[in-house]
Amino acid sequence: MTAIMALLATAVTTPACPAPVGEPVAITSTMLPVEAIGGTHAAGNGWPPPGDARVGLVRYEWGLLLRSDDPRFADFDLSPGPVHSRSSGCWFQWESHWGKQGIDAIAAPHIGESGYTVGYTPEQPTNPPMIAGYRFVSAGKAYSPDYAWVGLWNADDGTARSQVIAFTDQRHKALATLPFHLGGLSTLPSPDTPALGITIIGEGRADGTVPWFQLQWRSGIRETTATPAWRP
Repeated sequence: MTAIMALLATAVTTPACPAPVGEPVAITSTMLPVEAIGGTHAAGNGWPPPGDARVGLVRYEWGLLLRSDDPRFADFDLSPGPVHSRSSGCWFQWESHWGKQGIDAIAAPHIGESGYTVGYTPEQPTNPPMIAGYRFVSAGKAYSPDYAWVGLWNADDGTARSQVIAFTDQRHKALATLPFHLGGLSTLPSPDTPALGITIIGEGRADGTVPWFQLQWRSGIRETTATPAWRP
């Protein structure tokens, strides 16, 4: 069974959430610093101290570590806005508080409605690349002149490690390696810059924590063999 066939088969067998929409769920959040996802701050380029937050080839926009003792809050696979648990069938939703550095807290978490209209199934690539030591999770449109998709791969040996990769049928490029398993993503192009917002939900850990964060990739700049004026 191919990776995409396995993904679709899983989606078909997802259970229905037993809780009503609007039911409160106890979820707390703490800020997730760039160092916690394997990144660092890059000085220069006009950024005030401590510098631009980077991980791999992408910018780290914001991130939270979510925590809940609710057993339904686990095993995530979709993240179009609200996030979806594959094992419980529940969608979780909350209000986001925006600070100077992006989303810095959540409020009023609850069981939400589906993030998609009835009958809609997110499009997925038919032939994602085989990455040695990793298994394909899911992908979103890249809106790039050089890559069709941005996808997630988790380490297949059970270790907490993943990759974010841009790809087409002909080639791929690793954008970031992260220190945990990932569950789902959504992508949204910026309306005024050649950049792609990549919002990611972690797969969910046994201790009830899950990372939720956004990366930004300069996807709209065509790659050439010449040295670019801007390095991602």
